[in-house]
Amino acid sequence: LQTMATMKPISQSEHLTGQEFWSKNKALKRPISPHLTIYKFQLTSMLSITHRGTGLAQSAMLTGAGLGALMLPGNFPMLLSDIASMHFGGAIIFATKFVLAWPVMFHLWNGFRHLAWDMGHGFKIPELYKTGWFVVGLSVVTALGLAAM
Repeated sequence: LQTMATMKPISQSEHLTGQEFWSKNKALKRPISPHLTIYKFQLTSMLSITHRGTGLAQSAMLTGAGLGALMLPGNFPMLLSDIASMHFGGAIIFATKFVLAWPVMFHLWNGFRHLAWDMGHGFKIPELYKTGWFVVGLSVVTALGLAAM
């Protein structure tokens, strides 16, 4: 009874060079794995990618705000006055506020989901999908609420 896989070393003569490896795979018509043409996107993977992306977006927004505060002339009330004098429509202002608020809200609520996982809760597939869709909906609703302020 063997409980572990065994690996045997291969000799130098059996080892394929990089060019031989790619030629063999091309001849066998193998896609580069994981290939997007055969990959089925799932909610769980999309939420994981989105969580990372929203974390990067928050970092970029904070860096931009900090650099803007250091580099731009004047102060924050002057900047708000300049923006108000441009007479953007309410829809553009609302949409901009939503675009700024949604990554923060998604990352916040999905972070709570990760904390629940850290405590060992919510690992069954139905629970993953239920909490995933709940986080998406809650992040949109709370971002809309913040944008409406």
